[in-house]
Amino acid sequence: MKSKLTIDKLGNKFWKLPSGKFHRKDGPAIEYSNGNKYWYINGKLHRENGPTCKCNNGYKAWYINDVEYKVKMRSKKLLKLLK
Repeated sequence: MKSKLTIDKLGNKFWKLPSGKFHRKDGPAIEYSNGNKYWYINGKLHRENGPTCKCNNGYKAWYINDVEYKVKMRSKKLLKLLK
């Protein structure tokens, strides 16, 4: 399935599947015009090679399949999940 890009009148970009779920394999599925970016796969916050949420105020969060991983637990648990 391929996601479709839509851009609203504020310049925000959204990639969605025909089902309406956010989805993009090669980049963030949501890019707000203020610089905030969110990675989704099949409607779930998900990114394996970096933060899933990157905000213009410096906030970052890491998620795999909609489960958040804090910095201390991230490296060990992510390695287990990715095996």
